Amino acid sequence: MTPSSPSSPPPPSPPPNQHDDENDECHQDEEQRQHGPQQQPQRQHEGSSAPPREQYAYIFGFGSIMNTSTHATWQRPSTSSSSNPNNGHNHKEPFSLPGAVAVLKKSFGCTRSWNFRSSTGFTALGVTLCPKRAAASESTDDIEPRDNPNHHGSDADNSNSDDEECGSDINGVLFQIPLSALPDFDRREAGYRRVPVPLRHLRFLPEMRGRPQTRFFLRPSDPVYLYVPLPSHALPPDEHHPLLQSYVDAVLQGCLEWGDLPMAERFLRTTGGWSPYFLNDTPSSRRPWMFRKQYDVIDRLLERYSDKTHYGERRHPEEFAMAFHRRMRGLWGLPPRNVHFTGREDRLEELATRLERTSELLVAGMGGLGKTQLCTEYCYRRFPAGYGLVVWLNAESADSLVADYKQLLRDWTPTPTPTPMEVPVSSSSSASSSPSPSASAGSTAAAAAADKSTEEIIAEVKSRLFRSQVPWLLVFDNVEHPDLSKRFLPRGAGTKGHVLLT
Repeated sequence: MTPSSPSSPPPPSPPPNQHDDENDECHQDEEQRQHGPQQQPQRQHEGSSAPPREQYAYIFGFGSIMNTSTHATWQRPSTSSSSNPNNGHNHKEPFSLPGAVAVLKKSFGCTRSWNFRSSTGFTALGVTLCPKRAAASESTDDIEPRDNPNHHGSDADNSNSDDEECGSDINGVLFQIPLSALPDFDRREAGYRRVPVPLRHLRFLPEMRGRPQTRFFLRPSDPVYLYVPLPSHALPPDEHHPLLQSYVDAVLQGCLEWGDLPMAERFLRTTGGWSPYFLNDTPSSRRPWMFRKQYDVIDRLLERYSDKTHYGERRHPEEFAMAFHRRMRGLWGLPPRNVHFTGREDRLEELATRLERTSELLVAGMGGLGKTQLCTEYCYRRFPAGYGLVVWLNAESADSLVADYKQLLRDWTPTPTPTPMEVPVSSSSSASSSPSPSASAGSTAAAAAADKSTEEIIAEVKSRLFRSQVPWLLVFDNVEHPDLSKRFLPRGAGTKGHVLLT
């Protein structure tokens, strides 16, 4: 990724966040909600040699960042889980950013939708600024300056503005980060720009039942930001950039984590841009209980709001390929994720850094050191933001690789599902019954894939990888002979994807 975009405002240099210890993390009370945060007296430390207190910025998260299992990518090597204020005294608790459930009010003038087109071949969440707010975000001034004596943070601030008419409330979580970490966030949020949010446009919801919230004491001068898609990335889903069930899961799991069903339902009601280009890319998508956390709750929610979510048009990979494009996306063959994985952030960062310089990397070491666990976690963290396709292969022998390639090719071969006019032939049907033409075509395609010779199967998979239009990652697990992978990789693979050998 590139350094901070010039369109993002530079990190401000506000006065140090000096708070009374007893109020260091305290929510705005009702008076603050109506009249804005109150100034906390600053204490003088004459002659003190103590280092200055950390300064903080605040990010309004409205998408996958609400899911705290995604926060490990923001953990600095020097940050330990035991120092996380959300973790209490449990040293085994995964790292997460301090957060509080909040609403970005309609008065700010924006809407949330699926409108961020990723270069890895999917569509993520973004927000659209109303015209007046968009114009203000391009300048250094807010629509209504903070020092305007006529504005004190009430809900009626912009009641007559055009932005009020086109905006909507957006629920999410306000996260606290060190001010010095903003450039890192800008790099990680490539394709977005950082827009200031005046504090009066936020309303906190401490009554939400879910994950314990951090109690912030905020002043009008504290920097609050929202990440907004750049115009070059602000595009709706299409067959090349579908909605991914894995990403939808991450977002809704975050809502359930912080505010249970009410927060998840509010997210669905206030999010637009859902599309029939909806790919169920999760591993073993027809067996959701194997890999999808809270799949039953999430699917019921999506079905309940199917008039918006297009839940009925969500497709498994082979169905999506047949309906739209024969493009390869998703996770294939990955072991289940270890939900208790923690630490080793430096090793994960090293993997990412080294794969930026080389297309093939051997993760070596004595058995039992957790190489497989490390690579598994890396795959889940890098999909779909870094790779649009991740394939995990058993590389103990040439025979095991051939067997995986055969199954992979079968899974990539479209098999049509019956239409309402097509009744599948059951085992008790008459022998004279015949399947529909489309079912016959699907069976023929699957049979053709199964009848290919070993070399034909390898060549077909290599050809599809070479033609792939999304970045991919192949993991050769338990490889006995590193040179073995060369037989199974297309020439020029480094321009298309990466390879991990364990």
